[in-house]
Amino acid sequence: MKQLVLGVVLLLSLVIFDTKAADPIDTITTGELHFALAVGYGGIENPRAKSEEIITYALPSWSYYDERFYVENFTLGYSLYESDTFLIDLQSQLNEDGLFFEFDGLNKIFMSDILGFVPQGAPIKGKPTPLVPVERNISYLGGIKTTWVSPYVDLSLSYFHDISGVHQGNEIHFNLNKNIGFSWGALGFEIGAVRKSENLVNYYYHYTAAELGRKITAGLQPSESSINYHARSVLNLPLGHNFNFVTLVTYTWLGNGITRNAMVEKDSYLSGFIGVSYAF
Repeated sequence: MKQLVLGVVLLLSLVIFDTKAADPIDTITTGELHFALAVGYGGIENPRAKSEEIITYALPSWSYYDERFYVENFTLGYSLYESDTFLIDLQSQLNEDGLFFEFDGLNKIFMSDILGFVPQGAPIKGKPTPLVPVERNISYLGGIKTTWVSPYVDLSLSYFHDISGVHQGNEIHFNLNKNIGFSWGALGFEIGAVRKSENLVNYYYHYTAAELGRKITAGLQPSESSINYHARSVLNLPLGHNFNFVTLVTYTWLGNGITRNAMVEKDSYLSGFIGVSYAF
């Protein structure tokens, strides 16, 4: 969501590419609604304990760009300032942490298998195990994004806060990315870091007393903020009119504030997608 094959973070952020091979990855057309459907194989490793990978075979994607307002799947944005080298946007987007939990709605529309927690009895020794299924709501974040554009690399710094009232947490994003267009297709690369606040980490990655069947959670790790790091690559090869071969891969390293919790059994995860897309 290590985005070998995609997860819902890539699922909800699949980029629509122009079919003209010489165009750069980020070429867009204003005033038009774009829709694409990719068919292939994708998934995201779930770092939660007792949980399985989330798998998908189809990725729908849509976008619309006006002079200032834009929509990219579930990301909404409004351009406050734009020059050749600097951009400031108001932006809102889904929070990816909620996608590791089974929930009604978007996951069941897009994913062929939705994996929830497998409840077991608490062992005598070892990490605490919930007595009931673990459920969390997906949250929606809003904030401001600034981007510095250069011929070599684009740098962005963003702040997003929970505007859905789920956990009242926030995220700070720092990304370096580069998109390169060739005569045969296009490549994209990104490295970045995301700081997740204590409230967000506590909500998604800490068991509650009710889930553990205890009146208190003594002995569990206290909540703290965490910084995740990731590396992402995108390959787009035009195959013909409106058809493209698309590969997206992301590897995410989880911060100590997340991995030290009993709910998490992996310190990193891979997500991605490989398939053929058609632009309508």
